[in-house]
Parts: sequence; structure tokens; C-alpha cells
Amino acid sequence: MKKKILIMFLFLAQVCAAQDTWYGEIALYGGGGANDIFRFDELTGAGSVTGTGMWTTGIDVRRLFGDHFSLESGLGYSHQYFYTSPAPFIPGEDTPGSFGIITVPLTARFDFLKWFFADAGLAGSMRTGTSYSEMTGLGVTLGAGFQYNFKSDLFIRVRAFGSQYALLHFMPEDYPYTLWNSGVTLGAGY
Repeated sequence: MKKKILIMFLFLAQVCAAQDTWYGEIALYGGGGANDIFRFDELTGAGSVTGTGMWTTGIDVRRLFGDHFSLESGLGYSHQYFYTSPAPFIPGEDTPGSFGIITVPLTARFDFLKWFFADAGLAGSMRTGTSYSEMTGLGVTLGAGFQYNFKSDLFIRVRAFGSQYALLHFMPEDYPYTLWNSGVTLGAGY
């Protein structure tokens, strides 16, 4: 009986199709940098907002299409720090604050010179926590970096980036703020 079952499984294994190779990568990253919170149409006599930095973390999933082109998406979180200042000639003190942004980027990436890459695409964002502006919308992101692949298919990546969030606001406001982040991330993946 055991021999019959073994022979049956051996023949079944030949008929069954194996899992196809995925040709992709998944990576975790973290980093930090500078931020700027501003309006495109600044209000005369209004208070100001000054960004004081940010940190970011997330996960990227990349689908390869050949040796030099890929599409990348993922889920990221960045925590923004700022302070608000009262309008000129108005008494008051600077007030610190912070809020979070959840991002879902979709970028096209081009690899060149074996280890280098450049990417650009769209970035959807959603503000978390309480803040004076919604900053939920669609923006753009671009970056460049270096990725070293080890023989074991593990890799490390360094990416310098710039992202402009909420160029197109999902929640309309009369004088919306927008957010600019620039910085460096370090990632590792498989």
C-alpha cells in the first residue's frame, strides 16, 4: 500500500505545474530629511509654517520587466515636524506641532551602470492625526540611488528623493497647504 501511494505521488508530481518565478523584489526602508509646508498662494498678513524635519519608513514591492525597467509601489509612513508663527506684528509665540502622512507611491524605475537607478512617479497621501490642513491628495515623487545585490539575492539600497504631496487635494480647501519632503532612505530586501 505504501509503495502504491509513493508511486502515485511521484507521477502526480510530474503532472503538477510548479510555481512560476515572480521576478520581483520586496524591501523595507527607513530614513529622514527636511520638509517644507507652504501654500502656492500665500495669504497677505497670515502666520507662517516652518518645517523642522521628518522621518520615514515603509515597504516597497518592485516588479521587474527586463534588466533595466521596473514598476514599484508600496506603503510608507512619514512623520512631519513643524512650528507655526503668528502673523507679523501680532503678539504670540511659535507653536510646535507634528502630524503623519501615509503614502502609496507608484513609480517607474530605470536601472543603469549596474548598480545605479532613477525613479519617478505619483504619490497618493493621506494625513493622520490632527493638523491645521488636510494634505490628503495626489502628488509626485522622484529619486535616484544605488542598489547592491549580494549573491544570495539579498540587497541593500540607498535612495535620495524629493516628494511633493497633495498637489491635487482630495478634500477641497480655499487656501490649501502642500508638503515637500526631501531626504535619504536606506533599505534592505530580497
